[in-house]
Amino acid sequence: MKIYPLGVGGAFTKTNYHNNYILQLNETNLLVDAGTTLRNSITEANFSYTDIDFVFISHLHFDHVGGLEEMVMQRYWQFNASQHTPEKTKIIVHEKLLPALKKLLSNGLENQDRTVDDFCSFITLSDGEVYTFGDYEFSLFNTTNAHVKDLLSSGFKLAWQEGNILFTGDIKWMEQANILSRIDEKTVAIFQDISFTSNGVHATMEEVLQYYPTDLHVKIYGMHYNDNVEQFHHMLSDTKITLVKKHGVLEF
Repeated sequence: MKIYPLGVGGAFTKTNYHNNYILQLNETNLLVDAGTTLRNSITEANFSYTDIDFVFISHLHFDHVGGLEEMVMQRYWQFNASQHTPEKTKIIVHEKLLPALKKLLSNGLENQDRTVDDFCSFITLSDGEVYTFGDYEFSLFNTTNAHVKDLLSSGFKLAWQEGNILFTGDIKWMEQANILSRIDEKTVAIFQDISFTSNGVHATMEEVLQYYPTDLHVKIYGMHYNDNVEQFHHMLSDTKITLVKKHGVLEF
């Protein structure tokens, strides 16, 4: 499996693009979230909208869903030899988030007698329900209220025979989401948002270090961090946490 970080920044990033990823699972490309910077970050990573086979949406903040409508539209409005050759976008979402996501997309897509379902195919999952990509098993866990109060959100676990990764998404209260219970002896990476400044919606470096046992720090890949991260390198020097870099490649 290869992971391509399209961006690693927070919502208001100017340089690191929004925290979106492409997971290459053999012949399948899974896009993790679609923020407003997607139109630039995906091309700079040498991908295109049509390279994407599935999209997972964790929650409805603009840095995770703001670029979805454009992607859906461009995939639908394709022409070959002057013939309309639409391609529906397959979107994986927690079942509780589906109504709100469809309502959001309907504002721009539902016109000229078309509905959201003309543009998208939705795959809804409940907590722990597994969707299979060949040898990979993809399952969601509910993180509602663990990022922002009353905000529907979810993370995911991706497992294969030799291991698994955990993607927390945006999260502040790790205990409430019970992240540790989702980690096992086969977990090779934990993708965790990390803020270097105190705030009410993202886990700080101190909170991450306190929550996760020391032996797991080496498995933590920090994401969704401040643009001026170089000012905080002293906070990382004594840890085993790895910061994900945009447009790099991670292999597991």
